[in-house]
Amino acid sequence: MKSAREIVMDLWKAMEARDWSTLESLLAPSFESVFPQSGERFDRAGYLRLNREYPGDWHIQMTSIIENSECVVTEIDVEIDGRTDRAISFFYVHEGKIATLREYWPEPFAIPQWRQGWALPTS
Repeated sequence: MKSAREIVMDLWKAMEARDWSTLESLLAPSFESVFPQSGERFDRAGYLRLNREYPGDWHIQMTSIIENSECVVTEIDVEIDGRTDRAISFFYVHEGKIATLREYWPEPFAIPQWRQGWALPTS
């Protein structure tokens, strides 16, 4: 059986390839996805539809992955229509299938004036 990490990596590969049958096979029948910022909740069919019908020419690049015994966390960059959005995703895998996903899409923001010049460069 694949590890939770491998299953999540397979999900992002399937999304990038628009391989919807593989994506569906990775999700538990009782799969649930929550986007706390927008208040949306999707079941398996809804999550598949959301991604199948997402507009534009988008591409996913996973930038980091962390796992522990209960959760796999990924950070991805999604390039779409000339901009890059970032998502932080918390996956819970049970019996070889992704059971739940909690996903955050943070907005970039300017460094507050009071702490400008303190941080090290990110690249």
